[in-house]
Amino acid sequence: MRLVKAAEMREMDLEATRRYGIPGLILMENAGLAIVDVIIDHLFGGKPQGKQVFIIAGPGNNGGDGFVVGRHLFNRGALVQFLITTGPQYYRGDAAVNLKIINDMELPCEVLQPDNVDSFKDDIKKADLVIDALFGTGFKGVPREPLSSLIRSVNEIGNPVLAVDIPSGMEADTGIIAGECIKAIITVTMGMPKIGLYLDPGAQYTGEVVVGDISFPPQLKSEQEGGDYYLVDQEMVSGALPLRLPTQHKGDFGHVVVIGGTRGYTGAAALASNAALRGGAGLVTAVIPEQLYPVAAVKLTEAMTYPASGSKGGGFSSTCRASIQQVLEKATVLAVGPGFGQEEETAGFLEDLLLNTSIPLVLDADALNILARKKHLLTDASLAEQRRQWVLTPHPGEMARLCGVSISEIQADRLGYAAQASREWGVVVVLKGARTIITGPEGPLFINPTGNPGLASGGTGDVLAGLIASFRAQGLAAEEAAYSGAFIHGLAADQIALKKGTIGMIAGDLLKEIPVVIENLIALKERGR
Repeated sequence: MRLVKAAEMREMDLEATRRYGIPGLILMENAGLAIVDVIIDHLFGGKPQGKQVFIIAGPGNNGGDGFVVGRHLFNRGALVQFLITTGPQYYRGDAAVNLKIINDMELPCEVLQPDNVDSFKDDIKKADLVIDALFGTGFKGVPREPLSSLIRSVNEIGNPVLAVDIPSGMEADTGIIAGECIKAIITVTMGMPKIGLYLDPGAQYTGEVVVGDISFPPQLKSEQEGGDYYLVDQEMVSGALPLRLPTQHKGDFGHVVVIGGTRGYTGAAALASNAALRGGAGLVTAVIPEQLYPVAAVKLTEAMTYPASGSKGGGFSSTCRASIQQVLEKATVLAVGPGFGQEEETAGFLEDLLLNTSIPLVLDADALNILARKKHLLTDASLAEQRRQWVLTPHPGEMARLCGVSISEIQADRLGYAAQASREWGVVVVLKGARTIITGPEGPLFINPTGNPGLASGGTGDVLAGLIASFRAQGLAAEEAAYSGAFIHGLAADQIALKKGTIGMIAGDLLKEIPVVIENLIALKERGR
């Protein structure tokens, strides 16, 4: 699903009027009617009669939408009360037209003053629904008083809130919340979904997001295709997954080679290997330091294991590549990093491997920490073509080391750092965390909506690396494998949470759920054929 920034949405509104002659008043009327339908169907059980609705309407188009909503709810039997945030003389354009209509209808409407915020608390408490039509997508910064106190009162009272287009106090392009912000149970966003609704912390304030149809012509929407931001959804992922024919065999589904599992961390390589199998790879081999090969062989029964000779102290060394060349020649994709270690000899092995293979790579965990010390591997022009086959899967700490900035800087601009790194290094980046970001050097940015706090436990990142490698081995392009892996990984966690909750969720739980999620997505694809 395509996401837009505020400026893109404004341009679409203007184009609807300029090219197609649709007046702003009609767009506003359609927006209000779309919201009314959501309220009646989702919140009022089809019966708006007698429901008390408290509408906070600012002076912009957002407030105008709120006036339309209130008028139609009143016409359908609801008890509506308006609170405007400044004098009526300051309302302009289409919002002013709709304010005049409710005044001519003699609907209750009061003006917020610096000293009368508390006087509306009882009205908010009595309301079956509060409608937030205060700020629109142009808002930035911190709400000023008395609006800040009003928002705080609405949140503290805790009655259901519907946000018009975007919760007031949130920045539409980033999801940043610098001060007070409305916490909605449902947000009806108009025309196209705004990117900030799907980024943290904003995503924690939106509740359910519904896209309201404001009657943009199909031609206008088709002209706007090919945007810069997308929300990963079931249709995208099911469309990317390969169907399996009865005549196919294991050799048709790729060979993933996982390289990792040094002393104390053989479990990481085992998790990645099993995830590659659960994702559907036909063959998986775990390459383990020679001294730890017996340990790994016991842990892995379905995956093959292979010893990397020449290693020292339970780790890898620069001489190991020659000993595993036979395995590398059979590999479709390499997953390097789970339990890999960061010793200098291991770093030498990784550099030797990267310089001498054109096999697609998923680089995770310790492999990323080594890259942060050997950044020439990310910028060396001679590796540019090979790097197009690399998928990097950093968490915020690893991304900070790779970019040479603090974790807080990464978290403040996850989209920006992911896009910059992908373009500069020519790789696919999977920036993990709440709302994982996936992007390639030329492609759009994808935001993954699945996942929950249960993933904040050791080993879940190893599962993701193995899963992405599995999809890559089955023929998906690097970006497709990355966003499909992130989506399925998170959705498996969400399904587990529904059954067992998030506390105590472990990486091994994901391995059991992943095939179920994939099967359901494949069924969705087959129904659409």
